[in-house]
Amino acid sequence: MDIDTKAARDAAPQGFAQQPTSFPVLLDNGTEHPKTNIPFAAIIDGRHYNGQSLSLVSATVSGLAGPELEGKERIAVLRFDFDGYTISLQVDVRISRTHAETGELRLDFLEPTGEHLPTLRYLLNSHIAGDITSVDGIISLRERAAVAGGKKQGSQATLGNFIGRTVKVVATVALSLTLAGVAVKLVYERVFSKEVQQLAVLSTGGQALRAVASGQISYLNLGAKRGEVLYTLQSISGTTLSINMPCDCKVLPMNAGEGSTVMAGDTIVEVIDKATAPVVQAVVTAEQAKQLVAGDIAELSLADGQVAFGTLARDAQALKPVGNQGEVRALIAPQADLGEAAIGAPVSVRIINRHIFAARQKVAQWFDAKSTS
Repeated sequence: MDIDTKAARDAAPQGFAQQPTSFPVLLDNGTEHPKTNIPFAAIIDGRHYNGQSLSLVSATVSGLAGPELEGKERIAVLRFDFDGYTISLQVDVRISRTHAETGELRLDFLEPTGEHLPTLRYLLNSHIAGDITSVDGIISLRERAAVAGGKKQGSQATLGNFIGRTVKVVATVALSLTLAGVAVKLVYERVFSKEVQQLAVLSTGGQALRAVASGQISYLNLGAKRGEVLYTLQSISGTTLSINMPCDCKVLPMNAGEGSTVMAGDTIVEVIDKATAPVVQAVVTAEQAKQLVAGDIAELSLADGQVAFGTLARDAQALKPVGNQGEVRALIAPQADLGEAAIGAPVSVRIINRHIFAARQKVAQWFDAKSTS
């Protein structure tokens, strides 16, 4: 057995030296195409060989190989085992025995640029770059190294990563709060508050003096004192009617003046007592009138941006039916002084549930207390 092995080993160089000069020059000179240790196996004539190293032009394998393979050309199947699948490449090779004792063989590719080249080049480049992490025999080693290195790098997060994560968290929280605010606003506007459809008007809250008959105003004294003639009316029936000032009040002229023709019931002037406060006259639905009677709050928004709150006025004429649609004229007393300049200005009215309003005020007070502390 020893003699046969030695004879084969001694005969190998001679056989290789006697090859014709037309044998292609090998591209693998040790530097231009370096070999890698990517795990693979080679199958030649049905026999399995373990891969030792691999390049684009040659491969080194080991296994049980007889001397008859020396210098032979065969089709070698290079097999790469991944997790769950296998890649196999067929390559025409020339076989050379490099170590007879260990069974190591050198496989020189006869056509390095054959059909196998794109796939083989991709696998070798990916292995060198570290992109392949699922090759059997490599994944476990690299995962352990990643875990060991991850513990060191975990505490060395860069400032850029920290800022990026912070911005994402802040953006997510801001978006969530915005959506929550929109949802709360919709529920507030549709469930816990009702908008009055018609615009209201801020009036003085005084007493209107109306024409007792149809005719023409012949005299009007805006500075009349209590008991003095305020205005004189020539009625269409030919009689002269004089109306005295009922109180020592301020007189506000309306649209009528001396020489004006009025109909019975038209407002001539409005008298304001010193104790009289401005009120908002609003036309509300019967349901909204019930809410005001129950104590719900009216939110009053003026065109100049002022916002005040009010309740139903404590007056016998605070609610008065108007029209034929069940609408009610409501007098709403503001809880804040809106100023004389706002008299006659249009007002937008929203009726808010009293319990929700109380909770809203408490929340606002809590935020005010936090901001001042």
